[in-house]
Amino acid sequence: MSFGNELKAAREARALEVQDVAARIKIRADYLRALEAESLSTLPERTFTRAYLQNYARALGLDPAPLLRDFDRLLPQPAEQVNNLKKPGKDLPRTRRSPGTGLLGGALAALVVLAVAGYFGYSAYQSRSTLAASAQDSQVTLPSTRQVRLSLSSVPTGAQVYLDNRYLGQTPVADFPLDARSQATLRVEYGGRQTYQSALDLESDRHLNISLLPLTAAQLAAQAAAVKQAQLRQAQVKQAQVKQAQAAEGAAASSAQTSVTPGAATSAASTPATQPAATQPAATSATSAAAAATSAPASGVRLNWSGASWTRVTSAGGRVLYQGIPSAGSSRDFPSGVTVRTGSAGLVTATVGGGQPQRLGAVGTVVTRTF
Repeated sequence: MSFGNELKAAREARALEVQDVAARIKIRADYLRALEAESLSTLPERTFTRAYLQNYARALGLDPAPLLRDFDRLLPQPAEQVNNLKKPGKDLPRTRRSPGTGLLGGALAALVVLAVAGYFGYSAYQSRSTLAASAQDSQVTLPSTRQVRLSLSSVPTGAQVYLDNRYLGQTPVADFPLDARSQATLRVEYGGRQTYQSALDLESDRHLNISLLPLTAAQLAAQAAAVKQAQLRQAQVKQAQVKQAQAAEGAAASSAQTSVTPGAATSAASTPATQPAATQPAATSATSAAAAATSAPASGVRLNWSGASWTRVTSAGGRVLYQGIPSAGSSRDFPSGVTVRTGSAGLVTATVGGGQPQRLGAVGTVVTRTF
């Protein structure tokens, strides 16, 4: 694996964003991305880039030595060019020169010597300045975070493991590197099993073995009842929408009839108390309000929960918009482009852009979908 892939894998294993590391070690985020992509043409000169690679590796808890060797193979140090100046007159044919020619040649040789001395002097000064700046950056940006290791197995195997809502992978998890801290929240999920969640002390290495119990009959019955309740609510919403459409058609037909027969409109106006149509607008208004309260928005995504199911909603940019366990019968609206992850997909329905509600999956199944 090249040094760029190792940097990226180590950062993602610690669930860190490039901006987080850049703020910690005071190096531009685009430079860190270029190091991960090994795009050396977009980085500063070699001395600075090498120092940045060393600091980035240490910030991720990696040994920088093998990464620097990989970097040196990819971008080797240019060999020093040694200019051997020949002595005046050496290896030159011994020809008779005029005094004017000798003076001119001596002047040119002196200019060449001065130019070469100035070039090497400036190069030495620039190298000292670069090394001093790199040393200062190294002293300032050395990370002090202590690392611990987490190992976890489960029965059954293949469960999803989360630490502080960061996905670590499926069990078994072996020697996963983490920043030491006094308390973290561990969550383990498996379809058709009870979710395990507990506080975890990470001051030292931890080795855990967790048994995930099957859902009880009461829990399965509660989920089934919640599904039926959700289906009933959906039927009520559709019924309200049908009534609203019928009321709108009736109002349009009544308006057309009134415009054709003014006499009938006059008769209706003379006896408003005896006409059932006089109460129809109020009923239509109430039906419209109920339908508006329960119908999904014309754009975006509405989530409905028919039972308790842990859910996390993140934006297209990765920001967490919602996370928790909503109560049965609740709903929330989100913009388009969100990613929804839920622990029991059969208890969650999504309505996109005012369309028909769709269930995210089966009861007890962990599902991740983007709308």
